Amino acid sequence: MSPIGNASAQAHAGRRRAPLLALAAAGALAVSACGDVPSGTLNTSAGYSFDNTEATESVCPDGDDYRLPAEEGTLIGPHFALQVDCVATFEEFPDGYQTRLLFGDDEALYPPPAGYEFALIQFAPEPEVEAPLQVDGDTELTATLSVGEREWSFDGEAPAPGAAYFTVVEKDAPISLTVDDSERVQSIDLRERTREGLIEALYHGSRQTITTDWVENEVSASKSEGGYEYSLDRWGYSTSFVVDRSVYNETEGWLAENDRARLTIEFVWWRESAELDLIWDIDAEEVLKVEGPDGELAPSSVDHTDEEWEGGDIGRYFTLVYDVPADALEFDLSFHPDGVIEWTEHGVDMNISGDENHDISVDFT
Repeated sequence: MSPIGNASAQAHAGRRRAPLLALAAAGALAVSACGDVPSGTLNTSAGYSFDNTEATESVCPDGDDYRLPAEEGTLIGPHFALQVDCVATFEEFPDGYQTRLLFGDDEALYPPPAGYEFALIQFAPEPEVEAPLQVDGDTELTATLSVGEREWSFDGEAPAPGAAYFTVVEKDAPISLTVDDSERVQSIDLRERTREGLIEALYHGSRQTITTDWVENEVSASKSEGGYEYSLDRWGYSTSFVVDRSVYNETEGWLAENDRARLTIEFVWWRESAELDLIWDIDAEEVLKVEGPDGELAPSSVDHTDEEWEGGDIGRYFTLVYDVPADALEFDLSFHPDGVIEWTEHGVDMNISGDENHDISVDFT
């Protein structure tokens, strides 16, 4: 193989090519009749780089110090999730590295020039994390892997699982990964193994939406007034709660700051019975109490919409929103509908009896 001194040449993604070589004179090459025989060394050119986006195995061996634990190498955004598997720098490959995944079986790799080193960054072939949402044509997602002066840029995607990036850089050159997802930037300093800008709620918990079991009960109501006795033998209700913990959705965009999350609770209530002209109106904030790790939560908003059901009955759909810490995963709901049932035909508010409290726990871990 002839040495080639073209330091700017690059390999295409996924292709294997022999490292470019530079022939560096080790001493004066002038020859005289009595001079020493000239000598030289072969080096892989400074700046030489290539990538392989099709690797399905880890290049770095298990237990190697260059392997990153998940808590140091993971980044998650609404539209991406990745895990850096290995960040290795050295002057020659240590034993145990699967160099065939990079160079094939027949390639020779010469040492870097003095003051330079090899840098290898590989993403986990089988990451333990998954993006909450899919990328579509409207997604704003970019990423940059920087190794010294060499940069790999990504538009509409993040580095793929298993992808490996290799280059020759000055010793101790900075190595970093930056991802911008929907105008929020997260980054890893891969030398120092530190992360910044994390959207913390995405790193806690494994569930986003929980639908609780149904709660149900039957109550009666009565009222004595003006010599009349008004009574309702039975009003039965049943409902469940849909509890969602999120930081982003495609409709509203970002829902919380990086260290917070939005907790949303939705449920439906049978409010009006058309047959008997009865109304059981409830105050959602009063009948539903929610506790988190730091105590009782106050909703930041309470909304409702009404829907006419078959037969003319009216169902009321409640939505309560809470601002919670990013690492809060366990919540206790206490639901106690009470009050009065209004018999509108007679203008009477009947007091309820037989009401119950329903305790429900939700856990997003």
